[in-house]
Formats: sequence, C-alpha cells, structure tokens
Amino acid sequence: MMAGAEDQFGERLVAAREARELSQTELAQKAGLQPAAIGHFERSRRKPSFANVRALAKALNVSSDYLLGRTAEMQGATTAFRGEEQLSDADREHIQMMIELMNQRRAKADR
Repeated sequence: MMAGAEDQFGERLVAAREARELSQTELAQKAGLQPAAIGHFERSRRKPSFANVRALAKALNVSSDYLLGRTAEMQGATTAFRGEEQLSDADREHIQMMIELMNQRRAKADR
C-alpha cells in the first residue's frame, strides 16, 4: 500500500458502504466476513488481507484500487453506465430485477 493508504482504506470503506446504503452487518454478509471485522477495518484497527479487500470490493461494486487508495474514483469493474457508482445497493438490485424481467419478456417473444 502507498503511504497513508492504510489510513485511507478505512475512510474509503466507510464512504463506499454508505454510498451503497449498507450497514456494517449487511456488508459483512455480502462479503462473507464478520460484522466486527468491518468495524475494525473501518477504524483502521486491523489491516485486511488481500482476499478480504477483494471480497469487500466485490460486495460494494467498487475497485480494489479505490479501497486501497490507488485511484480517486469509486468505480468498479462492473460499472456499465454513467453515474452507476452513485447508486445504492437497493437501486442496483432494482435495476437487476428490471433487466431480468426484460430478458424474460424477450424470451417469451422469441418463442
């Protein structure tokens, strides 16, 4: 990690979690971690392993580089639309449901 990046990790983890409107417990469930670990990471009491950084980035739909302080943007590899990085987790789930519905309608029309 870059100098100061260790301190940034906790701040960026909080920012990404809040942008996705997730509680520490909800993030822990999505990332497969204990809620207490999220709190420790956010307060910079513990350093996450590489595997945990990846799991958190995936759960938050942000890049690992953002969490590690290597990039300024919260955008993740899954960002497909302008402004998508600003959506909450609930918004993303709603959009995913809409996509699935559209695919079902298209499949019926193709029959």
